Amino acid sequence: MGTALHISDDLQLDLEQIIGQCIAVLGIRGSGKSNTAGVIFEELLKNNYPMSIVDIEGEYFGLKEKYEVLVVGAGDGVEIEIDAGCAAEIAQVSMEQNVPVVLDLSGFLSEERTELLKEYLTALWNLAGKLRRPYIIGIEEAHEFIPQGVKNELKELISRVALRGRKRGLGAIVVSQRSAKVDKDVLSQAGMLLLHRVVHEVDMRVYGELLPWRKNEVKEIISALNTGDCIYVNGDTVLPIYVRERHTFHAGFTPTLETVASPELRRVNASIIEAIERAREGKSRKDPVEELEKRIGQLEDQLVVKDAKIAELEEVARTLGYIRVEVPTVEAPAATRPRYQPLLAAGNQPAPSSVATATVCDSTDDEAGCRSGRHVIDVKADDVSGAEAALPAAVLRHVDRIASRIGRADLLHQRVLAFVVSHSPGSYSVDQIAAWTNCARELIDDQPPREFIDSGLLARERRTDGTHYRSNLKSFVSQEFAVYQPDIGGRGLHLVTSVLRDRLAMAAAG
Repeated sequence: MGTALHISDDLQLDLEQIIGQCIAVLGIRGSGKSNTAGVIFEELLKNNYPMSIVDIEGEYFGLKEKYEVLVVGAGDGVEIEIDAGCAAEIAQVSMEQNVPVVLDLSGFLSEERTELLKEYLTALWNLAGKLRRPYIIGIEEAHEFIPQGVKNELKELISRVALRGRKRGLGAIVVSQRSAKVDKDVLSQAGMLLLHRVVHEVDMRVYGELLPWRKNEVKEIISALNTGDCIYVNGDTVLPIYVRERHTFHAGFTPTLETVASPELRRVNASIIEAIERAREGKSRKDPVEELEKRIGQLEDQLVVKDAKIAELEEVARTLGYIRVEVPTVEAPAATRPRYQPLLAAGNQPAPSSVATATVCDSTDDEAGCRSGRHVIDVKADDVSGAEAALPAAVLRHVDRIASRIGRADLLHQRVLAFVVSHSPGSYSVDQIAAWTNCARELIDDQPPREFIDSGLLARERRTDGTHYRSNLKSFVSQEFAVYQPDIGGRGLHLVTSVLRDRLAMAAAG
């Protein structure tokens, strides 16, 4: 074992194991969660491990009692007040000169905090790509920055560090009192977990997914944990431990009637503070023309990306013009029924028509008979399949809206959706989907089709061999088109499902 980190008498961590690692520290208030995070930070500081701590409550300035830590931001314990304008300079000093930084965000409004953190983390990510040095970012109350089910730029940045920072030497320590509100992709990919007591049922369910025990065992063991106790999980190692108490002042302690003396705090080297002050002053004196040129450059980069996307979509559109598909023929009585009539209404007497030349086959029809009645046609913008001809105009407009919404989604997500739907009712792993769609497995893992999962088009399951996806199109149609069911009946919903399945295949053809 290399350099040991004394987290607990029951556990000695190897410093080398921390490099590029994503660590999750979870538990309710009073369970010892913040103490555990502070102990990890103390051990890393003792070994001169470079870091930044995102502190939204102003609790970590107490680390200065024993270690030279630079506290910046806006709060009672800060040494230098900063804003988003000089966040990148602070990040550069921290990473290049190995200066531990506590980013105190307690004095910022929500929007100010978000902007500063975006600038800071972006600078760290870019610098890590050049320097390739070990560096770790601690994030308190992580559920506020990487919430489950919400997508924004800041969340993407933090998730990128947690999930893909290893190659750059970047690691993350994610601390939260509400595990159910933290993005599940980050938690599921965390290589090291320290799970303190929780009481909420939804949080207990998250623990149930992270621990290799039955549900009733998880609840019994977790509920019995005392303050400072936690379950340490690292690969196949699952170990109950008691985390030692912090050696430095804990500003986040629960107040008591006893008098608490404020500790004497160390200050970082004056030359470092002077260098930051100069960088901040230089930033404020920047030529407005330079600022405009920088903004123009950013906009030009965005235009390049958008032009590439437009070219990609145009190629997809051209490809769709040459697709040939098999469409089942429809019997004249069914195809010529007026669109506004119920599809399965008894006693309908449709008018004769010459446009119907095929039969529509259900899964219960004779397969050989259906196969013999099919025709191959070219797909054009003005062609209408037999299934669409049998649907009311209002239903078709609803189908068009859904198809348009799907078509605006990321092309990778469209391909995943099209594959899973076309291969329904099977359930497929990410490895299988990647192989069949010729998409990178890492992309599907890092960028899951969350919009389709949230809308109910796809169902995602976590199994022992990884994440699996299956189609939920039938249930989606039943719910989305429920208002039309009294008129179109069950057969109409079946036709809508068929039409949407074909539309999905065409949307992902590129």
